[in-house]
Order: sequence, then structure tokens, then C-alpha cells
Amino acid sequence: MALLAPAAGADTYTMDPAHCLPVFEFRHLGMTTQTGRFDRASGTITLNRTLHSGSVHFEVDTSSLNMGFGTETPDSPGYHLFEVTKFPTISYESNELFFDDDNNVIAAQGNLTLLAVTKPLTVWVSRFKCSKSPMNKKMMCAGNITATVKRSEFGMMKYIPGISDEIKVSIPVEAYKD
Repeated sequence: MALLAPAAGADTYTMDPAHCLPVFEFRHLGMTTQTGRFDRASGTITLNRTLHSGSVHFEVDTSSLNMGFGTETPDSPGYHLFEVTKFPTISYESNELFFDDDNNVIAAQGNLTLLAVTKPLTVWVSRFKCSKSPMNKKMMCAGNITATVKRSEFGMMKYIPGISDEIKVSIPVEAYKD
């Protein structure tokens, strides 16, 4: 994983992998909403809230795909959908964060790489907050990230229209100051 050098005066935070599990949802057969998640993800954030600057690096281990019973094997449709053997990671890089008037991150503009195709993607951040964790007393920043991805733009054509082209992604993020 490539780490971005922190900007002057920025703090670096490492995402807690136990509390940063990406979840996605899609329409199945045009009728139901199905979900899946990845059980291994990692990343770093550099943040200077005063100067409204920072960066994000986030990486997902696609072999940690979990869509329920029978979908965690190399022969499952989910593995074929994400082409897990051929593309072991999904990544997101951003050097452009957006802040509200209270110095809280509300969005990031960056690039998503999925199936070796890189496209721009804006992600939205809600409930962003930095404070000491009540559990371990370390400084942390946390928030909820959401985005919508049109998978065909990344060449992910398998199972369309049985599985919707539009995928909603949600990632809770908790990151501790290094």
C-alpha cells in the first residue's frame, strides 16, 4: 500500500480495519435489495482541518468478499463479479477534501480503481467528528462514507441486468492518529 506524504501541519490517521468494513448493495432481478461486504480493508488519512486540506488512501482486499452463505469461495458468482483472482484490490485515492464551516470533512473527490479501471469518484461524508476515543483514549476521526458507482463504467458487466448496474457503497470509517 502506498502512503501519501502528509502535508505540512497535517496529522496522519490510520484506519482501524475492524471498524472500516465496506458494504455494498444492489438490486437483484429488479425486485430485491441484496448486500455484500468486504471483511479486509485498510487505509490512511492525512488531515489539516485548519487549512481545509488532506488526502485519503483506501484499499480493499477483494478476496475478503462476503455475501452470505456460499458466496465466499472462488467458484461463487460474487467472486466472478469482482474477478477476485485477477484483481485482488479495489482502491480509492483522494487529494481533495471538502469541509464545512465547522472544519468537518463533508466530501472527497478522488479516483476509484476497480477491475484495473480508474475513474473519478466523489464520496460523501456524514457524521464526521474528531475526538478522543472513549475506549482507548487515542485521538481519532470517524465518519460515514457513501457513494454510488455505475459498475459498467469500470467494465464490470457480469450479470447485468440480473444485478443492477448501479451499486451503492457505504463505509463506516474510524481512524486513529499515528
